Parts: sequence; structure tokens; C-alpha cells
Amino acid sequence: MRRHLLRGAFISLLTASAVAGLVPTATAAPAEATETVNCEPLQDAGVTMLGTGRKLASGDSLTSRSKTTRLVMQPDGNLVLYAVTTPGGPKHPLWNSKTWGNPGAYAVMQTDGNFVVYRKGGGAKTGGALWSSKTYRATDAKLRLESDGNLSVWGDEGAWIKWSSSTRELSPTRCAPYPSAPYQSMWGGDWAQSATVWLVFQEDGNLVIYRKRDGKAIWNSGTYGKDAWTFDVAANGDVGIHPRDVSTWLWHTGTAGNYGAYALLQDDGNFVVYRKGGGPKTGGALWATGTWKNV
Repeated sequence: MRRHLLRGAFISLLTASAVAGLVPTATAAPAEATETVNCEPLQDAGVTMLGTGRKLASGDSLTSRSKTTRLVMQPDGNLVLYAVTTPGGPKHPLWNSKTWGNPGAYAVMQTDGNFVVYRKGGGAKTGGALWSSKTYRATDAKLRLESDGNLSVWGDEGAWIKWSSSTRELSPTRCAPYPSAPYQSMWGGDWAQSATVWLVFQEDGNLVIYRKRDGKAIWNSGTYGKDAWTFDVAANGDVGIHPRDVSTWLWHTGTAGNYGAYALLQDDGNFVVYRKGGGPKTGGALWATGTWKNV
């Protein structure tokens, strides 16, 4: 959560019907033309809340107002936050409590401010806690499923975030790098989407593109377990993943020296870095994933 308070806006450029995203491999594929405009924040479409004393029984769920994410208390006992498409359609897990193997488990937003998953028959007085947000003593606490896909516990009269899943969806607008900022970053847990794919910068450090129609991974950065820190679009046009030592790259596109270059996640599933003034209809592709062939 702290990382999200510190980060800058993430850089991506989307086609008109896309929502947002990024990724890598070889040659660019045609796509609809789009204009380059400044980044805008994801508009808040409202918040779905689980109030103090309320619970999610086995099989219950909460859906965000934007209808892009759903929190599910699964029958197997795992509490899972999914990115979703249409009801009953493909979905992708963004966060989970790792409490599977406990049929009948349930989740409750306790009056003491703690959000807890209990095994069947368990409770605040009987024990059996499987996972908790560790937010006890937060006053007037509520679980919030926000429009940007982040799941959080707010307390102290709604003034402070006490816990967060760190699963924010990036802005669904078309944008290019701000000339005043040296880097624009994506942090572990962040995700984005176009019409055909999800892009997730996973907590394990791997950047992965998942195909929406069946949830299959069709590309990844190969940075799993390598202490990845941020996924950045640099002002000089290079795109890649930094470790905590941001002076080096774990992986990058090698497109430095192209100031004004921008990134585009296309609705055809391809992610492309274009030079300034370039585009799907005008050319100028510097690097691409080639994933349009796999959607």
C-alpha cells in the first residue's frame, strides 16, 4: 500500500476501445489508430463495501461498481479477488488469502477493525482464524472494493487505509510519458487490461500477459524471483523492469535514445513501443511482443 502512495502514474497508450496495459517480444501488428493524450486517473465509479459486523459466507461475493473485479469467498475456503469479464466469463486471480482446503470457511469484517477468514465453525470467541488483515483496533473499519480493483480496509472514521491488497488497475485512458517525469512506474500487484488481454505485474516479480478468452499466459518477462521492484517507461523511451537498485535493469526493451516514444497495448493483444510521431497506421514500431498472433 505504501508503494502506491509513492508511485507516479503508469505509462501506457491504449486503443480507443481498450482499457489499459503493457507487455513484450518481436514485431508490431496493425491496430486501430489512436491519439496520444495526457494520462488521466481512473475515474472512481463508486465503492462496494462490507460494513462492520458483516460477513461473506461460503459462496458469497462482492463485485466492484466498475464490474471489473469480484471478491469471492470460495467453497474451498479461499478468499480470492478476480479480474473479471462478463458474468460467468473468463477471470484472472489478482490476490488470494491462501486458505484453500477449508470447506465452509467464511470472512467477516469484525467490530474490532480486523478483517478475518475463519474456518467453518470458528469465530472471534472460538478461534479458527485462517488469515487476517491485522487491522484490529481500527475504529469504524470497513472493507472496500474500489472501482480501480484495489481491496482495502479503511478505519478511523474512513480517514486511513489500514491494509491493502495492492491490486490497482491502471488508468484506462490513452497516454504518453510526461515530459516532466524521468520515470513512470508499475508496482507489484498492479494490473491493466485491453479488450483481449490482462497484463499483471505479479508480486513474484514476473510481468505476464494473460489471454482473456481462456486465462492462458501468452507472454512473460522471465523475472520471477529476481527481486523485481518496478516496471518503468523511461523518458528516454526504454521500457523494462528494475530491481531495487534502479540504476540497472533486470529486463528491458532496449529502446533507449528515443525520447518521446510511447507504449501501446493494442486491442489485438500486441504490446508495442512506438517512436514519437509513430503509430499503428504510420509505422515507427521500435519493439513489440508479437502476442497478436496468440489471442
